[in-house]
Amino acid sequence: MTTLHVTLLGGLRETAAVPLRAAEAAHGTRSLRRFALELHVPHERQPALDAELRAAAAPDGTYLQGTDAMWRVVEGRTVVAHGPRAGIYRYRVEIEEVADATRADTRAVGEGASAEAGELPTGESPDVMQLKLAVLVLPVSDVDRAKSFYEAVGFRLDADHAVDASYRVVHMTPPGSACSILFGTGVTTAVPGSVRGLHLVVSDIERACRELAARGVVTGGIFHDTSGVFHRSTDEKRVGGPDPQRRDYHSYAEFSDPDGNVWVLQEVPARG
Repeated sequence: MTTLHVTLLGGLRETAAVPLRAAEAAHGTRSLRRFALELHVPHERQPALDAELRAAAAPDGTYLQGTDAMWRVVEGRTVVAHGPRAGIYRYRVEIEEVADATRADTRAVGEGASAEAGELPTGESPDVMQLKLAVLVLPVSDVDRAKSFYEAVGFRLDADHAVDASYRVVHMTPPGSACSILFGTGVTTAVPGSVRGLHLVVSDIERACRELAARGVVTGGIFHDTSGVFHRSTDEKRVGGPDPQRRDYHSYAEFSDPDGNVWVLQEVPARG
């Protein structure tokens, strides 16, 4: 028996874990750790936990975050039962360490990002504490409207849990992303619509704009910035159309959610 710290239901939780026979990593250099967990959750939080576990079991799902690794739920190994007390759900879950926990999608947006999945940036010690961006909180005024909008964009709904009228949490993940968004009631004091410049990397910006338009999401037109690096927050130096050389990180398009939170599409074919 050992203890693992895994993020579940919005917080880092300490849970008892039984080591299982490790699975061989694809690269053959070491074994991937595997554990069996037993989780107890009240009835009212069961749907949210169930959604998180199902997402972590999906092939393209959201991994569970631990202090020293990312974990996937071994598909088909989740058992749900009532007890030990009335109103309490008991889960027996088998989890396995993810070999490429850092993922290519967690790299920086800037042109200097060069580390491949599973590799540390050049010069970084493996002993350095890893800080992996997991959740961005969005301020919205109408939770159901925001939820419908992001579902239309294509974000996966991971959890929608309301404690009461004053506290509701909605957790959604962009397709292919290791980072999620969270919005709801009582989750932030920021002004609705005040977030700017959240970047979504796409392999083909023209196709992405067409697909968003088909979903009813309006983009402001593709542009590039003649400054030569990233893009300015104003129209200064912006030119309509994609980068003429179609260089990575140089073509953009923007769209806003119903509250005015602004997202930026950024074309990076090499990461598509």
